[in-house]
Amino acid sequence: MKILKEIIKKILRIFSWKIIKINRRKPISYTSPQPTKELFEAIVNSDGILHIGGHRGMEAENYNWLNKKVIWIEAIDEIFVELKDHVQNYYNQKAYCALIGDKNCEHDFYISSNDSASSSIFKFTEEIKNNSAWKDMKMIKKIQKNMVTLDYFIKQNAIDLKNYNHWVLDVQGSELKCLEGARDSIKFCKSIFIEISKKQYYKGGVLWNELKNFLEKNNFVLVNEPKTDHTEALFLKKIL
Repeated sequence: MKILKEIIKKILRIFSWKIIKINRRKPISYTSPQPTKELFEAIVNSDGILHIGGHRGMEAENYNWLNKKVIWIEAIDEIFVELKDHVQNYYNQKAYCALIGDKNCEHDFYISSNDSASSSIFKFTEEIKNNSAWKDMKMIKKIQKNMVTLDYFIKQNAIDLKNYNHWVLDVQGSELKCLEGARDSIKFCKSIFIEISKKQYYKGGVLWNELKNFLEKNNFVLVNEPKTDHTEALFLKKIL
């Protein structure tokens, strides 16, 4: 069946047609805050967006509306296929399949039960049961993935990061590892919208204060203090 689907897709591409998959999955509840004026301005003032942890690219239409070029990075092969099919509708957006971290190596990767949206290099802790939105989630499978640093990924794919200076990091506890593997790349970043946790939902995942300290040491300034335990925070590069 998989081979047949690929043959059909190739034939349709010859005539500039494509198959669109209708997503009938049950909507997932997220705790992300509503976009703020500061986040909107950071995106508008950017040259482009680097979105790590892209999942299916639900923000693609918003980025397109703002006429921004986007590099998407998604770690899970099956999700990446859908992400790639989705963002190819936009001429200035491109998707890559890669697991970004602090070193180049093979690494365990855990697939979560909520449509893989909370998949991570870390397992869940018992603390997750105390979060009403997450209490029923679990890791349902472990796979092996080749992890690479962002510096290596950018070099290997010949990406000019000056064109992608607003970063989005949604990588479920491994945000600091991604940044530690971006020692050269981070100098091109002007703003970061990053997932944070004040409680240990992922075993070994970075906590808020450590992540905040790292970014402040790299000349980023927090815009607004996060109000919930698991959410996103916006940092802007300090003008020296």
